[in-house]
Amino acid sequence: MIIFKDVQKTFPGKTTVHALREVSLTIPAGGIFGVIGPSGAGKSTLIRCLNMLERPDSGEVWVNGVLMNELNAKDLRKARKKTGMIFQHFNLLHSRTVFANIAFPLELAGGSRENIKKRVHELAELVGLTDKLQSYPGQLSGGQKQRVGIARALACEPQLLLCDEATSALDPETTVSVLRLLKRINERLKLTIVLITHEMEVIQTICDQVAVLEDGRLQEVGPVVDVFTRPKSPATRRMLRGFLDYPKDQIEQLEPGEHTLLQLTFIDRKAHEPIISQLIRTCQVDVNILYGRLDRMKDIPFGMLLVELRGSAEQVTQATKFLQDNQVEVEVIQP
Repeated sequence: MIIFKDVQKTFPGKTTVHALREVSLTIPAGGIFGVIGPSGAGKSTLIRCLNMLERPDSGEVWVNGVLMNELNAKDLRKARKKTGMIFQHFNLLHSRTVFANIAFPLELAGGSRENIKKRVHELAELVGLTDKLQSYPGQLSGGQKQRVGIARALACEPQLLLCDEATSALDPETTVSVLRLLKRINERLKLTIVLITHEMEVIQTICDQVAVLEDGRLQEVGPVVDVFTRPKSPATRRMLRGFLDYPKDQIEQLEPGEHTLLQLTFIDRKAHEPIISQLIRTCQVDVNILYGRLDRMKDIPFGMLLVELRGSAEQVTQATKFLQDNQVEVEVIQP
């Protein structure tokens, strides 16, 4: 488990940069935790404070019961061996083969040649690079380079894997394959993954929980499906604008008349139930579906509908209550 307690970090200069402002956050062990926010939000500083690449000005950082702030240089080096890190631009050694890149941290740790060879081949199989071990980084695609980076980060069997914009330099198809690999690693090795990104789709695809940062402040934290479908903070709503929204021109095309517009959000099993047909039969109200989307938040299905209700005020009230009683999130767009 990772715990931040009132962590602050500033970078002095002509203008002081407040990278983190009293951030308190708990990251459960064993899951995939996302940190998202705009450029300059403090995401990279937060993740670098985990292994003390950046030391907080104040506050505490706990990793698996160890107070990282108080470790001396020797103990900090030992603690860092339990943390792997992958980067946006791969940071591979271009003069070394794939085998030698993966082996590098094992060599630094003083592993035997036989154990290093065995471990490198295990990791190459895990990330799908057994046929590339004698290749050099310049001969690899972006996705293959990132797989080398992942294998290298796992070499010393860490308990924690930090991903700093790990897919930002990749095309969409390669991003999907790398995210699938990270998910498989999480499930197979049971290690905690902390992933920072500015890409909503990355959080949606792979993360169990997410924290939203803006201007160095923690704005919101919780399960991805809750934060994305029921955002509480203005910062989260700004960030989600356009991601889950319905097309605004759907409203503009409506003919004048008495109607009520609702945005409906269905989560988990409700996304697959025939609630709209039940609504029509039960409440005797006309329903016009203007826009719909069915998607997933990692393994949780969700759906969103923009609907037009036509009926008496009493029928519309009854219909709204019916939806809410069936655990459908209802937002009135136009009364």
